[in-house]
Amino acid sequence: MDTNTEQLSIIAEGWLHKDTPTFDELSTSILQTHQSAQANAIKAVNQMATLRNWLIGCYIVEYEQKGSDRARYGERLLKRLEERVNTKGLNETLFRNARTFYQIYPQVSLLFEKSATSSHKLATGIHPMPSDELETLPAIIHPTASDEFITSPKSLVEKLSFSHITEIMTQKDPLARFFYETECIKGTWSVKELRRQISTNLYFRSGVSKNPQRLLSTIKSETNTPVLTIRQPFTFEFVGLNANYPTRRR
Repeated sequence: MDTNTEQLSIIAEGWLHKDTPTFDELSTSILQTHQSAQANAIKAVNQMATLRNWLIGCYIVEYEQKGSDRARYGERLLKRLEERVNTKGLNETLFRNARTFYQIYPQVSLLFEKSATSSHKLATGIHPMPSDELETLPAIIHPTASDEFITSPKSLVEKLSFSHITEIMTQKDPLARFFYETECIKGTWSVKELRRQISTNLYFRSGVSKNPQRLLSTIKSETNTPVLTIRQPFTFEFVGLNANYPTRRR
């Protein structure tokens, strides 16, 4: 039984143990079940959107390197892709961000190797970058980078939406990206808050840029508080909804 189903089972088991439930207990059980199922659904949608975007980036980079007819499209490749795919949300901007995502975060490939039916095929067919091997992961990210400064692919996909990742990718310094990934996860920042912290140069103000080990010493635990909401623009597009559709707020 996975964690998501287990949460629902606990609520259901609590209900079944009530021989003569009250109306308040009925309404509470219904609300708890709804909230648990909704939170898990939102989490799943965001995770799949992020994984989809990494794969899209992979396909584009590989095509740009090895496509038999790539010369025909040149710099207009992403625009032509948008026109050909003709699907809401799959546009030139998304393709560009997906390509960058694939190039900056090669560690995400580990998630596919773990779950693929044929891990050998994936491991040999999808590389972190076309010219590099997975074993050189630290060197891909930064010549002097340590594994300590690489956010795990599981945390990236489960605890950050693609909107968060897109904001973080604006940082050219790998350590700065790791800093914002870490702080965003720990602080459960919204995309708006993350953007504000980046614009006010929190990375430099914190002193971490001059003393990276200081960041590691502050990492004690990661919160499990859900930070993703169905109102994320990428999430709306991924499930085919209108981002301007009014949703009820409590």
